[in-house]
Amino acid sequence: MNTTDASSPASEASPAARRLTLLMCLAETLGMAGFALFAALLPEFQALWQLDNTEAGWIGGGFFLGYMLAVPVLTGLTDRHDARLIYLWAMLLTAFASAGFVLADDFWSALLWRVLAGVGLAGTYMPGLKALSERIEGPAQSRAIAFYTASFGLGTALSFLLAGELANWRSLAAGNSPRCSAGAVRFLRG
Repeated sequence: MNTTDASSPASEASPAARRLTLLMCLAETLGMAGFALFAALLPEFQALWQLDNTEAGWIGGGFFLGYMLAVPVLTGLTDRHDARLIYLWAMLLTAFASAGFVLADDFWSALLWRVLAGVGLAGTYMPGLKALSERIEGPAQSRAIAFYTASFGLGTALSFLLAGELANWRSLAAGNSPRCSAGAVRFLRG
């Protein structure tokens, strides 16, 4: 007989673990709000900044370039530093990059802000997983991590939805900045 039945009270997550999981999932989901902005509104950006297909591809790929270059560094830093601090700074960088994208007016400025947004994601997703797993133990840990990883997909979907519904990219990018900041502050308090 299994002594660690998933329905037993001993396997239940504590209220603090539930709150932390909810806050982390909310912060990750809201922090992803600007993720698909450029891809979803690509035709508008091409016309606005007179981008050719190569330039548009560079801006779209710039996000993933920033992520790819930063993820080994920022994830590795979690072995020596508190993952919450890396998460906080990365979420603030994401907010800064989203606000900065509003000011973009050409290929180079848009590329810079998208690369910085990718660096921000690199410092939130994996370090967020580590911060969560270091603070929740037992069976509740695997559930918390499952919810957190699902919030990445939810955040991506939210980003496409917001970009499509709002279609005013400047308000979406600017609105992502306070969401990122609020999520980071909530996490630090939790």
